[in-house]
Amino acid sequence: AGLAILMAAPAGYVPRRWLVAGVAAWCAVGLWFSAPQARSGAMLEPRLSATFINVGHGTSVLLELPDGRALLYDAGCLGAPESAVRAISSVLWSRGRTSLDAVIISHADADHYNALPQLLERFAVAEVYISPVMFEREDETPALAELRRAIEARAIPLREWHGGTPRRSVGEVEVAVLHPPERGVLGSDNANSLVLLLEYAGKRLLLPGDLETPGLEDVLAEEPLDCDIIMAPHHGSARSHPAGFSAWCSPEFVVVSGGASGRGQEVAEIRAAFEAEGRQAWHTAEAGAVRVIVQADGQI
Repeated sequence: AGLAILMAAPAGYVPRRWLVAGVAAWCAVGLWFSAPQARSGAMLEPRLSATFINVGHGTSVLLELPDGRALLYDAGCLGAPESAVRAISSVLWSRGRTSLDAVIISHADADHYNALPQLLERFAVAEVYISPVMFEREDETPALAELRRAIEARAIPLREWHGGTPRRSVGEVEVAVLHPPERGVLGSDNANSLVLLLEYAGKRLLLPGDLETPGLEDVLAEEPLDCDIIMAPHHGSARSHPAGFSAWCSPEFVVVSGGASGRGQEVAEIRAAFEAEGRQAWHTAEAGAVRVIVQADGQI
């Protein structure tokens, strides 16, 4: 309103250069307040944030670390990738993100990676992490070949993670890979899903991709791991043994990333399978994007 009054003032009343300077200053103020996340040094909050993006039947989780770094676990959806590209881009931009420190692809199912080639056209990515068996079927899977071309065209380092890889400290967050073994397991791509564990402020977040038999049995054969937040394996499918998996990791909070239905099961039934024993569960088909925040004092 102030600028409008100045513009309407008689010619010569206000020097033109003052008007130009005023407009520039006002735009700068607007940009400053509209992108708080971009001011990483000014408004960093000591917390771990995980945003389970609503991509329909697919998976994409934005991990924002206390030191300002951002990781993306999976980026894809069933069918054409454009809807996932829009959903992921929208979340990243709303968080003030124009780049990612790393992308982790859990396994070689298109609904976990097919949005990445287009995302690389919009966002700078420092590294991409995959399992050792990610590209085994590249010759017979055009989407995998396209993914590799998109990564190599931008000279992005492609690194392998597997169970047994030493834990990494990323600032205050401990990152561990629980599965698959270095040579993978016999079975489907799902069975070789890269299972990622993050620990911060005494809390644990588990991301299991589409883990199912026989990889699921490999993980469940290990000593039970008490987790606070998990993503339901394989979009909550019965083939991922929801009851057994929940008993193994004892989560308080469960997020199901999936479409309106899951392999014949209604969304409510999938969610109910994880709500036994007082667990809280959300399904992205009902709730939209779900953000879970772990504060520096361990509060969720």
